Amino acid sequence: MKQLSLNLNSLATILFTNDLYAYKEVPVTLEEWYEVERILKIHGLHGPASLFGLSSDEMMDILNISEFVAYKLSCRIKTMSTFLKLLNDLDAKGIRMITKYDEEYPRSLLKRMRKRAPAFLYVIGELPRDFEGISIHGLQDVEKKDRAYTKRLVDKIIEENKWFISNDSKGIDSEAFVYAINHKCKTIAFMCDKDILDKAHDYKRQIKNGSLVLLSAIDPSRRFNITNCLDRNSYVCGLSKYQIIVSSKINSGATWFTAMHNMHHNWTNTFVLNNHYAGNIRLLEMKTTPIYIKDILSDLSFEMIYENNKKTDAEEINIDQMSIFEFLGEDNE
Repeated sequence: MKQLSLNLNSLATILFTNDLYAYKEVPVTLEEWYEVERILKIHGLHGPASLFGLSSDEMMDILNISEFVAYKLSCRIKTMSTFLKLLNDLDAKGIRMITKYDEEYPRSLLKRMRKRAPAFLYVIGELPRDFEGISIHGLQDVEKKDRAYTKRLVDKIIEENKWFISNDSKGIDSEAFVYAINHKCKTIAFMCDKDILDKAHDYKRQIKNGSLVLLSAIDPSRRFNITNCLDRNSYVCGLSKYQIIVSSKINSGATWFTAMHNMHHNWTNTFVLNNHYAGNIRLLEMKTTPIYIKDILSDLSFEMIYENNKKTDAEEINIDQMSIFEFLGEDNE
């Protein structure tokens, strides 16, 4: 497993934006951080490490950074020794942090999500340099047929030497994750809070041999909230070339909202299984691509299935024009 090794720009990014639970000083927000990066670029400075050694007055007078942001940055600089200790504590648990200034940071997240990409990631395992990911989503209640379709989809991921991208949720994703692990499918899992340490212990062999990587965008010591969950689901889309929805309901919460969010931002291509679920039927009326049972059972690649089935006249999604019941997930089935 890799040891903690950060370049100065990465170190600065984590120092100023990290959410480490033991930290008292408030970090800059993602929006504030991108504005700081923009200002540094305008002044021809070589990345966030240029902020080291500057006082809050110098940040305001020389770089024209706002007073509030300059204050937060200067407070973080004064806590460098505490910060390095916290990083070392994480490293002792096998967790390291990376940013876009590290080569290991997934380029697909930056390319697809741009400013919505996480400023840093907590990592256990070794991320591949280049990969194509496929995520599988669905309801927590799994029917027998859905379980069979999910397993066949994972088999296709294995056959095509792609990576399964998991969001560590119950139901369809959990079925896919367990099957993937047991069948040596290469897997990247975005985890929920402390589960990352539990799974690191349970699957240490897979992590060691490079077939499993665990990720989190928040401190593993923190408890997840609904915003964290929605962000995590969007990052899974950012890591995936294709998102496959096996089952959904218009009132299904995470699966439905993630599909809406993804279609609005176009992070990835969405496959929806053509079946009896009302959520799937509605999604197929919109700009999603159908995947049929015959496709799942065939030897066709995901790329071939997408080219064969993609729509050219799909209904455009306008969030403002959607039914309030659909957007909020009210039960209208």
